[in-house]
Amino acid sequence: MSDLVEFLRARLFEDEDTARWAADYRSRPSGGPDLSGDERWQWVETHSGERLRLGRRPMDHLQRPVSLRSVNEYPWQSRPGFGPHHVLDVSFVKEGVALHMARHSPARVVAEVRLKRRLLELHSRMNGTGVCQACGEHVREGGCTTLRLLATPYADHPEYRANWRV
Repeated sequence: MSDLVEFLRARLFEDEDTARWAADYRSRPSGGPDLSGDERWQWVETHSGERLRLGRRPMDHLQRPVSLRSVNEYPWQSRPGFGPHHVLDVSFVKEGVALHMARHSPARVVAEVRLKRRLLELHSRMNGTGVCQACGEHVREGGCTTLRLLATPYADHPEYRANWRV
């Protein structure tokens, strides 16, 4: 197994673990590592609970108390004073930041990690002559172009190697 494959497996584990931690699965009564798929987030008015419609003007700032909440109830006991949907309360946030946080909820990150793991497994199989079995490319610098592209978002990681760059 190449160093690039090991590097990608470690980064995907970190991404998934962080997403699952954000969904707080560890404190669920039944434990369990699997997200139910309901850990999607949305912004609501803190006092009314009404869903905010964001995205009209991304540079706007939400200058009133707003809350990031899970769409469905988390099946765990919340801290006193916070309901089972609570993720975050803020008094000010840039609308673009708010959109990004809700769009990249734990369920989406876990789905993307699953897809990347599938690509990793397909493109980490080599035949005896050093050719990727998925794309037929001669492997160089630890992996085919697909694997090196998968590593690109992690270029700022201290273990990333410059020779993996596409």
